[in-house]
Amino acid sequence: MTEQQRLFEECRQVAEEAALAGGQVLLDHRYAPLEIEHKDRQEVVTNVDRLSDEAICAVLRRAFPRHAIVSEESGAQESASPYRWIVDPLDGTEAYIRGLHFSAVTIALTRENEMVLGVVYHPFQDEMYTALADGPTTVNDYPVEVTSEADLAQARLILDYSPRDELRQRLNDLEWNRGIKQMMRFGGSLALNMCQVAKGAADGYIYGRMRNRVKSWDMAAATLLVQRAGGYVLDRQGQPLNALEPQGFVLCSNAKLALERLCGD
Repeated sequence: MTEQQRLFEECRQVAEEAALAGGQVLLDHRYAPLEIEHKDRQEVVTNVDRLSDEAICAVLRRAFPRHAIVSEESGAQESASPYRWIVDPLDGTEAYIRGLHFSAVTIALTRENEMVLGVVYHPFQDEMYTALADGPTTVNDYPVEVTSEADLAQARLILDYSPRDELRQRLNDLEWNRGIKQMMRFGGSLALNMCQVAKGAADGYIYGRMRNRVKSWDMAAATLLVQRAGGYVLDRQGQPLNALEPQGFVLCSNAKLALERLCGD
Protein backbone atom coordinates (compact mmCIF):
# COMPACT_ATOMS: atom_id res chain seq x y z
CA MET A 1 0.00 0.00 0.00
CA THR A 2 1.38 3.40 -0.99
CA GLU A 3 1.53 6.38 1.35
CA GLN A 4 -1.36 8.01 -0.51
CA GLN A 5 -3.45 4.84 -0.26
CA ARG A 6 -2.78 4.71 3.46
CA LEU A 7 -3.89 8.33 3.78
CA PHE A 8 -7.09 7.69 1.85
CA GLU A 9 -7.83 4.62 3.97
CA GLU A 10 -7.37 6.74 7.08
CA CYS A 11 -9.70 9.34 5.57
CA ARG A 12 -12.30 6.63 4.94
CA GLN A 13 -12.18 5.47 8.54
CA VAL A 14 -12.44 9.03 9.87
CA ALA A 15 -15.31 9.85 7.50
CA GLU A 16 -17.24 6.81 8.67
CA GLU A 17 -16.60 7.78 12.30
CA ALA A 18 -17.85 11.30 11.56
CA ALA A 19 -20.92 9.96 9.75
CA LEU A 20 -21.75 7.75 12.72
CA ALA A 21 -21.44 10.75 15.05
CA GLY A 22 -23.79 12.81 12.91
CA GLY A 23 -26.17 9.90 12.46
CA GLN A 24 -26.39 9.41 16.20
CA VAL A 25 -27.58 13.00 16.54
CA LEU A 26 -30.35 12.29 14.02
CA LEU A 27 -31.40 9.21 15.97
CA ASP A 28 -31.28 10.93 19.35
CA HIS A 29 -33.60 13.75 18.24
CA ARG A 30 -35.99 11.97 15.87
CA TYR A 31 -38.94 12.13 18.29
CA ALA A 32 -37.99 15.34 20.07
CA PRO A 33 -39.57 18.76 19.36
CA LEU A 34 -37.61 20.50 16.61
CA GLU A 35 -36.53 24.11 16.24
CA ILE A 36 -37.29 24.94 12.62
CA GLU A 37 -36.12 27.98 10.65
CA HIS A 38 -36.69 28.90 7.02
CA LYS A 39 -33.51 29.72 5.09
CA ASP A 40 -35.62 30.88 2.15
CA ARG A 41 -38.82 29.87 0.37
CA GLN A 42 -37.32 26.54 -0.66
CA GLU A 43 -35.19 25.41 2.28
CA VAL A 44 -35.57 24.88 6.00
CA VAL A 45 -33.03 24.12 8.70
CA THR A 46 -33.45 22.61 12.16
CA ASN A 47 -31.44 22.50 15.34
CA VAL A 48 -30.66 18.87 14.45
CA ASP A 49 -28.93 19.98 11.23
CA ARG A 50 -26.65 22.19 13.30
CA LEU A 51 -26.00 19.65 16.06
CA SER A 52 -25.16 16.97 13.52
CA ASP A 53 -22.87 19.40 11.72
CA GLU A 54 -21.01 20.16 14.95
CA ALA A 55 -20.54 16.46 15.69
CA ILE A 56 -19.27 15.67 12.19
CA CYS A 57 -16.91 18.62 11.87
CA ALA A 58 -15.44 17.97 15.32
CA VAL A 59 -14.35 14.49 14.20
CA LEU A 60 -12.93 15.77 10.90
CA ARG A 61 -11.05 18.68 12.50
CA ARG A 62 -9.57 16.48 15.19
CA ALA A 63 -8.15 14.06 12.62
CA PHE A 64 -7.25 16.55 9.87
CA PRO A 65 -6.94 20.08 11.31
CA ARG A 66 -5.37 21.45 8.12
CA HIS A 67 -8.05 20.22 5.73
CA ALA A 68 -10.71 22.60 4.43
CA ILE A 69 -14.35 21.86 5.25
CA VAL A 70 -17.42 23.01 3.31
CA SER A 71 -20.68 22.30 5.10
CA GLU A 72 -24.25 23.16 4.28
CA GLU A 73 -24.77 24.52 7.78
CA SER A 74 -21.45 26.05 8.84
CA GLY A 75 -20.30 27.28 5.43
CA ALA A 76 -16.74 27.14 4.11
CA GLN A 77 -13.71 26.85 6.35
CA GLU A 78 -10.93 27.38 3.85
CA SER A 79 -7.30 26.34 4.09
CA ALA A 80 -4.23 26.01 1.88
CA SER A 81 -4.61 22.23 1.92
CA PRO A 82 -5.53 20.53 -1.38
CA TYR A 83 -8.01 18.42 0.60
CA ARG A 84 -11.57 19.60 1.12
CA TRP A 85 -14.36 17.86 2.99
CA ILE A 86 -17.92 18.44 1.74
CA VAL A 87 -20.57 17.79 4.39
CA ASP A 88 -24.34 17.64 4.56
CA PRO A 89 -25.19 16.84 8.18
CA LEU A 90 -28.84 16.10 7.39
CA ASP A 91 -29.75 15.40 3.78
CA GLY A 92 -33.52 15.20 3.59
CA THR A 93 -34.44 17.72 6.26
CA GLU A 94 -38.09 17.93 5.15
CA ALA A 95 -38.45 14.16 5.43
CA TYR A 96 -36.83 14.25 8.87
CA ILE A 97 -39.24 16.93 10.06
CA ARG A 98 -42.17 14.79 8.93
CA GLY A 99 -40.81 11.70 10.67
CA LEU A 100 -40.34 9.76 7.42
CA HIS A 101 -36.84 8.56 8.37
CA PHE A 102 -35.51 8.78 4.82
CA SER A 103 -32.66 11.13 5.70
CA ALA A 104 -28.91 10.72 5.71
CA VAL A 105 -25.51 12.12 6.58
CA THR A 106 -23.28 12.70 3.54
CA ILE A 107 -19.53 13.30 3.56
CA ALA A 108 -17.26 13.63 0.54
CA LEU A 109 -13.55 14.38 0.22
CA THR A 110 -11.89 16.05 -2.74
CA ARG A 111 -8.23 16.53 -3.55
CA GLU A 112 -7.66 19.50 -5.84
CA ASN A 113 -11.34 19.30 -6.85
CA GLU A 114 -11.15 15.60 -7.72
CA MET A 115 -13.40 13.24 -5.79
CA VAL A 116 -11.44 10.72 -3.74
CA LEU A 117 -13.98 9.53 -1.14
CA GLY A 118 -17.73 9.37 -0.66
CA VAL A 119 -19.67 8.30 2.43
CA VAL A 120 -23.45 8.28 2.90
CA TYR A 121 -24.87 7.02 6.19
CA HIS A 122 -28.53 6.07 6.64
CA PRO A 123 -28.81 5.95 10.44
CA PHE A 124 -32.38 4.64 10.52
CA GLN A 125 -31.29 1.50 8.67
CA ASP A 126 -27.71 1.53 9.98
CA GLU A 127 -26.39 1.41 6.41
CA MET A 128 -22.96 2.87 5.70
CA TYR A 129 -22.32 3.44 1.98
CA THR A 130 -18.64 4.02 1.19
CA ALA A 131 -16.42 4.33 -1.87
CA LEU A 132 -12.88 5.42 -2.60
CA ALA A 133 -12.06 6.67 -6.08
CA ASP A 134 -10.03 3.55 -6.86
CA GLY A 135 -12.20 0.99 -5.08
CA PRO A 136 -15.66 -0.59 -5.04
CA THR A 137 -18.79 0.79 -3.47
CA THR A 138 -19.66 -1.01 -0.26
CA VAL A 139 -22.61 -1.10 2.11
CA ASN A 140 -21.47 -2.04 5.61
CA ASP A 141 -18.26 -3.36 4.00
CA TYR A 142 -20.07 -5.60 1.48
CA PRO A 143 -19.41 -4.72 -2.20
CA VAL A 144 -22.46 -3.69 -4.23
CA GLU A 145 -23.10 -2.98 -7.92
CA VAL A 146 -25.75 -1.37 -10.09
CA THR A 147 -28.17 -3.66 -11.89
CA SER A 148 -27.75 -4.93 -15.44
CA GLU A 149 -31.39 -4.29 -16.39
CA ALA A 150 -31.63 -3.13 -20.01
CA ASP A 151 -35.40 -3.31 -20.58
CA LEU A 152 -37.19 -0.07 -19.73
CA ALA A 153 -40.47 -1.97 -19.41
CA GLN A 154 -38.99 -3.88 -16.49
CA ALA A 155 -36.93 -1.08 -14.97
CA ARG A 156 -37.52 0.22 -11.46
CA LEU A 157 -37.12 4.00 -11.57
CA ILE A 158 -37.22 6.47 -8.69
CA LEU A 159 -38.46 9.95 -9.56
CA ASP A 160 -38.29 13.27 -7.73
CA TYR A 161 -39.36 16.19 -9.88
CA SER A 162 -41.44 19.34 -9.84
CA PRO A 163 -44.86 19.08 -11.50
CA ARG A 164 -44.14 22.48 -13.10
CA ASP A 165 -40.98 21.32 -14.83
CA GLU A 166 -41.07 20.26 -18.47
CA LEU A 167 -39.37 17.04 -17.38
CA ARG A 168 -42.77 15.88 -16.16
CA GLN A 169 -44.10 15.51 -19.71
CA ARG A 170 -40.98 13.67 -20.85
CA LEU A 171 -41.34 11.22 -18.00
CA ASN A 172 -45.04 10.74 -18.63
CA ASP A 173 -44.34 10.06 -22.30
CA LEU A 174 -41.61 7.60 -21.42
CA GLU A 175 -43.83 5.84 -18.89
CA TRP A 176 -46.74 5.36 -21.27
CA ASN A 177 -44.86 4.80 -24.52
CA ARG A 178 -42.39 2.30 -23.10
CA GLY A 179 -44.79 0.53 -20.78
CA ILE A 180 -42.74 1.20 -17.68
CA LYS A 181 -44.52 -0.45 -14.78
CA GLN A 182 -42.39 0.54 -11.82
CA MET A 183 -41.99 4.30 -11.49
CA MET A 184 -41.74 5.26 -7.83
CA ARG A 185 -42.11 8.92 -6.92
CA PHE A 186 -39.94 9.65 -3.90
CA GLY A 187 -38.74 12.72 -2.07
CA GLY A 188 -36.51 12.76 0.97
CA SER A 189 -32.75 12.42 0.74
CA LEU A 190 -31.36 12.77 -2.78
CA ALA A 191 -28.23 10.95 -1.66
CA LEU A 192 -30.21 7.96 -0.39
CA ASN A 193 -32.21 7.80 -3.61
CA MET A 194 -28.94 7.68 -5.54
CA CYS A 195 -27.70 4.97 -3.18
CA GLN A 196 -30.66 2.80 -4.16
CA VAL A 197 -29.21 2.76 -7.67
CA ALA A 198 -25.68 2.12 -6.40
CA LYS A 199 -26.73 -0.99 -4.47
CA GLY A 200 -29.07 -2.32 -7.16
CA ALA A 201 -32.36 -1.71 -5.36
CA ALA A 202 -33.43 0.58 -8.24
CA ASP A 203 -32.33 0.71 -11.87
CA GLY A 204 -32.40 4.48 -12.20
CA TYR A 205 -33.10 7.73 -10.38
CA ILE A 206 -34.13 11.06 -11.87
CA TYR A 207 -34.17 14.37 -10.00
CA GLY A 208 -35.64 17.37 -11.80
CA ARG A 209 -36.30 20.56 -9.87
CA MET A 210 -34.83 23.53 -11.72
CA ARG A 211 -36.21 25.95 -9.10
CA ASN A 212 -34.60 24.00 -6.26
CA ARG A 213 -31.10 23.15 -7.37
CA VAL A 214 -29.15 20.66 -5.30
CA LYS A 215 -25.70 21.60 -4.06
CA SER A 216 -22.40 19.76 -3.84
CA TRP A 217 -23.04 18.58 -0.30
CA ASP A 218 -26.27 16.90 -1.46
CA MET A 219 -24.77 14.85 -4.28
CA ALA A 220 -20.95 14.74 -4.20
CA ALA A 221 -20.61 11.61 -2.07
CA ALA A 222 -23.49 9.75 -3.72
CA THR A 223 -22.17 10.54 -7.21
CA LEU A 224 -18.94 8.71 -6.46
CA LEU A 225 -20.89 5.83 -4.91
CA VAL A 226 -22.94 5.32 -8.08
CA GLN A 227 -19.89 5.61 -10.33
CA ARG A 228 -17.80 3.13 -8.35
CA ALA A 229 -20.76 0.73 -8.34
CA GLY A 230 -20.65 0.72 -12.14
CA GLY A 231 -23.31 3.33 -12.89
CA TYR A 232 -23.26 6.78 -14.42
CA VAL A 233 -24.51 10.17 -13.28
CA LEU A 234 -25.52 12.76 -15.89
CA ASP A 235 -26.56 16.41 -15.96
CA ARG A 236 -29.35 18.02 -18.00
CA GLN A 237 -27.22 18.02 -21.16
CA GLY A 238 -26.47 14.32 -20.87
CA GLN A 239 -22.88 14.97 -19.82
CA PRO A 240 -21.08 13.49 -16.80
CA LEU A 241 -22.37 15.42 -13.80
CA ASN A 242 -20.11 17.95 -12.11
CA ALA A 243 -21.13 17.21 -8.54
CA LEU A 244 -19.28 20.27 -7.26
CA GLU A 245 -21.65 22.69 -9.04
CA PRO A 246 -25.37 23.35 -8.28
CA GLN A 247 -27.67 21.18 -10.39
CA GLY A 248 -31.40 21.25 -11.12
CA PHE A 249 -31.32 17.90 -12.90
CA VAL A 250 -29.59 14.67 -11.88
CA LEU A 251 -29.93 11.34 -13.65
CA CYS A 252 -28.21 8.18 -12.48
CA SER A 253 -28.59 4.66 -13.78
CA ASN A 254 -26.81 1.55 -14.87
CA ALA A 255 -25.08 1.71 -18.25
CA LYS A 256 -27.74 -0.21 -20.19
CA LEU A 257 -31.04 1.64 -19.78
CA ALA A 258 -30.23 4.51 -22.17
CA LEU A 259 -32.06 7.09 -20.08
CA GLU A 260 -30.01 9.83 -21.72
CA ARG A 261 -33.03 10.57 -23.92
CA LEU A 262 -34.46 12.48 -20.96
CA CYS A 263 -31.54 14.89 -21.05
CA GLY A 264 -31.16 17.93 -23.26
CA ASP A 265 -33.07 21.17 -23.51
